Amino acid sequence: MVPPSFASFPKLDTHLSKYSDIESRNLKEHPVESGKSRHNKRKEKKRKQRGRSKDVDSIPLPSDDERRKTIEDVHLRDSGLTRFFYSDKKGDPLNLRYGGLCAGDVPKYSLVDRGRRILGMPSGWTAFQRRNGIEVALSNRQKMPGLSDSKSRALLAAPPTRRITQTSGTSRYEEFDGFIRLPSGRASDRTEPLYRSITWPKNSDELDSEFSSASDDDGSDYDSGDDSDTLVLTTHQETLKVLGQQATANPSSIETWLLLLSHTLSTIPESSKNANKVRSEITLSILGRALAADQRNGNSKLLRLKYMKAGEEIWHESKLRAEWEDALKVEDFGIQLEWLEWKIGKGKFGVDGITKDTIRMLAMLDHSERGEATMLRIFWRVAVAFQKAGYPERATAMFQAQAELLYRSPSSLQNASFQSQLDLLEAFWESEVLRTGEDGAQGLASWQANYRSPQQTRALIKSSLSATDLDPYRQWAMQEMQADLYEIIPTRSTQESQGGDPYSIVLFSDIRSLLLDLHSTRLKNAFRLMWLSFLGLHIPGFSDWLSASDEVNWDDRWSNGHLQRSSYLEALLPADMGRSHLATDAVAGVIVGREKDYTSGFGPVRSWGYCVLGPLEVPTNGGFSKGSGIWDAKDVAGLNERLVRSVFSQLRQGGDDFEWDVLALAFEAATNIKSAIKLSRSFLSTQRQSISHWAVHARLERARGRVNDARKIYQTVLLTSAPRTAEGRTSLWWDWAEMEWLEGDQEQAFNVILRSVGIEGRSDIVTLRAKRTLEDSAKEEGRHKEREAWIKLRALFELLATREPSGALRVFDEYLHEKNNISYESLTVASLFMLYHHSVVLKVPMAPLVLRERVAKALDEYPDNSLVMGLFLEGEKGQGIWGRVRERLGNNGGNTKSVSRRIAEVWIAGWERGRWKSEIERTRSGLAAAVDNVRTRSSHVLWRVYLEFEIKAKQLQLAKKLLFRAIAECPLVKELYLLAFGPLRSVFSAHELRAMADTMAERGIRLRRGLEEGLVGWKETKATDMDSSGESGDEIEEDARELRRLMPY
Repeated sequence: MVPPSFASFPKLDTHLSKYSDIESRNLKEHPVESGKSRHNKRKEKKRKQRGRSKDVDSIPLPSDDERRKTIEDVHLRDSGLTRFFYSDKKGDPLNLRYGGLCAGDVPKYSLVDRGRRILGMPSGWTAFQRRNGIEVALSNRQKMPGLSDSKSRALLAAPPTRRITQTSGTSRYEEFDGFIRLPSGRASDRTEPLYRSITWPKNSDELDSEFSSASDDDGSDYDSGDDSDTLVLTTHQETLKVLGQQATANPSSIETWLLLLSHTLSTIPESSKNANKVRSEITLSILGRALAADQRNGNSKLLRLKYMKAGEEIWHESKLRAEWEDALKVEDFGIQLEWLEWKIGKGKFGVDGITKDTIRMLAMLDHSERGEATMLRIFWRVAVAFQKAGYPERATAMFQAQAELLYRSPSSLQNASFQSQLDLLEAFWESEVLRTGEDGAQGLASWQANYRSPQQTRALIKSSLSATDLDPYRQWAMQEMQADLYEIIPTRSTQESQGGDPYSIVLFSDIRSLLLDLHSTRLKNAFRLMWLSFLGLHIPGFSDWLSASDEVNWDDRWSNGHLQRSSYLEALLPADMGRSHLATDAVAGVIVGREKDYTSGFGPVRSWGYCVLGPLEVPTNGGFSKGSGIWDAKDVAGLNERLVRSVFSQLRQGGDDFEWDVLALAFEAATNIKSAIKLSRSFLSTQRQSISHWAVHARLERARGRVNDARKIYQTVLLTSAPRTAEGRTSLWWDWAEMEWLEGDQEQAFNVILRSVGIEGRSDIVTLRAKRTLEDSAKEEGRHKEREAWIKLRALFELLATREPSGALRVFDEYLHEKNNISYESLTVASLFMLYHHSVVLKVPMAPLVLRERVAKALDEYPDNSLVMGLFLEGEKGQGIWGRVRERLGNNGGNTKSVSRRIAEVWIAGWERGRWKSEIERTRSGLAAAVDNVRTRSSHVLWRVYLEFEIKAKQLQLAKKLLFRAIAECPLVKELYLLAFGPLRSVFSAHELRAMADTMAERGIRLRRGLEEGLVGWKETKATDMDSSGESGDEIEEDARELRRLMPY
């Protein structure tokens, strides 16, 4: 590159020696004109000095900047580098003489390599303009494929072609004179005999053997493959071979057949073309062999269900029906429930078909503990199906009638037949008096005691529906959704003239065959919890506890309906999920990375084992010392609070019903903490001796920040009035010690623990006596929660005494091995929270690795526990390693993820604020895998979350395609259909919406108001009929076109 020349630059090579010795030495070391001879240089120098001696005063002296540039040019030229730019900080003095620049003196610049060179990059790198932007790559090279290109995906999906295998021969790399011969790569042309010895072989056989050995040695140099022609199996093929041999040797091993199926299906990605059909064919082949190999395998529910689910993709309907009939002969309660789930998923005959199939299932069950638990599950499932199909009044009527039988029936009917009880209940129902759940309801026993006199009935007040929208389709959908949400109590025949439709009146004959005859006291109490869950108050772990005796529990597909409510969807998916966030800031010209911002690790999804935590013992991010309940504001948003309060008050069984009372207090605390305090005082007015009620009242005082009031309760109850053997006393001691510890008063917490065992003072002997007494109390206690409280007191005592978490962990580990004697999950969560409070809440120095390792181990054992997942996220804050979170989300130990785990992963994608946009594709792939999986394919909850995700991501066309898949898998879920009229209105035309409404009517879904009634007075035009492309006509443009059309007239 030729440097530009400026006419105004003085020639500095002749005057540099006059100014600086250092600069002179640099110029002498690097002469500018090195090609001339010494004689010519001396003559030229003298001549120039004589010519310029006269005008030396008129020539401006070179500045320091010019001398520096000259030296840099010399160094740059000698080093062989190329200068890409020049800087000139001195003006041209000729501009003052001539009044402007000369056109010939203005240098001409051109971009190096047509602008493809980047300043600061090595010369081998070039910038290319690609379709997705500018890409930097090596020049004169072919474009390297990216990770998202088809070539890269094909390369990653291809099986391995070369492997390092162990050779069978021992002379492959034979040593000669201390060296190993390497292959030369060229074939040697040997025409002369190989002289291996001084003497010639005596016979031809020996000569032939030498020639053959020589050829073998020579061929080994060029052989780069295996020694033999036998097929070398890959690791995956070896595993399949071993599993196949094990299944043949032990055909009754269910685990071996499932492992064989899992490893075989791992070679077929779920996202590949026709993956469902191919995977189903493989599943049918392997499981068909398993069922035929041993007769006992047919009794496995898991094998049967996987076999039937695979057959749904391939078999004809008649064959599928026959296979289900054969499966019902096994007489397994779980298979019978799945058969009902399959019939509901078909949705052929609407709610009448569901009722008919339910009657058949109930007739096949007995009155054992497990049989009655299955009855409750079927009852719950049918109620959810009625609610989702648009018949919430019928579902509520089922719970009302069953509650009258279980809790409010007269004592005279205890020994009567079930049909006699139903006859009396039918008479009560037809009298149209107030029923359970309605304000002022007296119950069946009170109605019979009053000689069946007609009680006063009040008109049920309906919630006012306010839905206004300019588009009639959206307005109609909003009215339907609000009516299904609020109008859930059956009306009376006298109220029909007030505008109610006939389906809002539920006759007793509609629900008589669905009522249950329960004898188990435990399951009678479970019915109350089931009603709360149906109303929207989710109780973590209750569904799993109800079906704990089954080999497979897939009830979470429909029992987690609270997750699809609008309040939960807003918490799961932020409104700005597609917005970009700046990751850096510029401060005084310096790029500074922003501090990462995280939300609380404990998200809206709450999932753990039943009774792991009490209703008011759930920690929150707002303050662990205060505690919280299992429900908060988003749980009670949109609920019928009057109905819930009536259920709590009318189903309370006497004064000593603590488990039901604490749930009522948790609900009131979620709505208003003051009303919860008031309700708790009303309970204490009749239960002054109940320590459990006092413990709950103290927790409520802590929840609203009144620690001193809670401390007074602990001191009064434990030190003065409570007997030492009273139930709940140990748990109250633990609550007191925990409160003092979390408030930062460790000395007071230590004294509370000493008082719990009746010891006072501070010495080493006192400490040893307290430890021994706590250990003995924990071993002698038989009640689960009381024993857990003793263990936590012992662990906290060790932590306060040694100030090291290792001692407390040893205490927990001592009892964690006894899985049969204590709730393992509950104690695991307690140990993790003790570590978290010690290090994070109280900010005591502790190695973060201690908590992270134990949380990772617990998460492997309980992958669906949201408390453990929240602790894992809290431990990852500030680590800056998002890959650990991704690995944990993708790994589930080879097990299929549950619905709650799938939805929790959707929320975790936005756990770090500003990452939603980068995690959209990963979240989409996870949801796509969930709706394709056999385990969660028919979950309407997952489909609703998936559709909401695409709507928030502004992918309406993709959401439209998903909607058709969703209504094919869940044909009786009204809410999915209404999405086409609401959020997806812009991608559905009026013709498609009318067809959607007709489909709903054909499948038996209830429409409170016909679509044509909602469109009365609406004039369809091209501007209002939005096409599938999502482009709606503009009203102003349409008026302008109409004006131009009418211009001639």
